[in-house]
Amino acid sequence: MSEPLPSDNTFDHLRSLDGEHVGFIHMTDDGGFVPYDLLHRRRAEAGDLDAAEALLDELGLRMFIEEWWLDDGGQQIPVLIQEVRRDRVVVAPTAEGAIAKAADMTAAIELLLPTDRLHSR
Repeated sequence: MSEPLPSDNTFDHLRSLDGEHVGFIHMTDDGGFVPYDLLHRRRAEAGDLDAAEALLDELGLRMFIEEWWLDDGGQQIPVLIQEVRRDRVVVAPTAEGAIAKAADMTAAIELLLPTDRLHSR
């Protein structure tokens, strides 16, 4: 698993366009800024604040429309992300035979963040 989101000197990043929470920025001891997405994944090396903010703004909430795999007991299950909170993510298996992307909300699975069980397809 990648390094966890640091708790010290880390703040929420809100997209300037609409105020939507799209990630976190960690300020390093030497004054650099490291962007993390909503799943607590480090998205770039430390750099200046403008670059970290621009990257998170670009990534936005794209993860909600992307397809994901959930590692579940040696199997990879296709899932969609339904909800992300500061400390957890809720995913649901994709509904079989769906014409458009759809999830089986009755089978939602909650994972604590960070997690190494969720992978983009």
